Amino acid sequence: MTLLRRCFVLAALLAAASPAGACGYCVEDKIASAYDHALVAQAVAMGHHVAFYHLDGPLAQNDATKRALLSAAESVPGVDKGSVRVALDTLTIAFAFDPKRTSLVAAQSTLDKKLAARKVSLFPMRVIERAGELKEIPQR
Repeated sequence: MTLLRRCFVLAALLAAASPAGACGYCVEDKIASAYDHALVAQAVAMGHHVAFYHLDGPLAQNDATKRALLSAAESVPGVDKGSVRVALDTLTIAFAFDPKRTSLVAAQSTLDKKLAARKVSLFPMRVIERAGELKEIPQR
């Protein structure tokens, strides 16, 4: 069983065993909050990658903020339309992208520039390039 699957199984067992929820601060909880298995499976099958980022900055917890983040990320060249996932409660954003059209660094840089007007920045967490493989994103 892959590390990612083990984390999700453990999270499910813990959630079922106790009324206490995840802390939302650790990387695994943040990734789980924006993780969509169907999206990841589809992206990997097409040879695309899925990146997960922490959002840092003043973000209102409302639908308008979520729509603005979705729109900004989906407008990045190479990001798959409909692939952006935002979890405002854990300040997490994830998206699938085509590595033949854009690099991870270029996608992050473009999105960082779009979010700068909102005084929001991205902190890289993990990327999925192949099924069952959750890699750290190197800091720039």
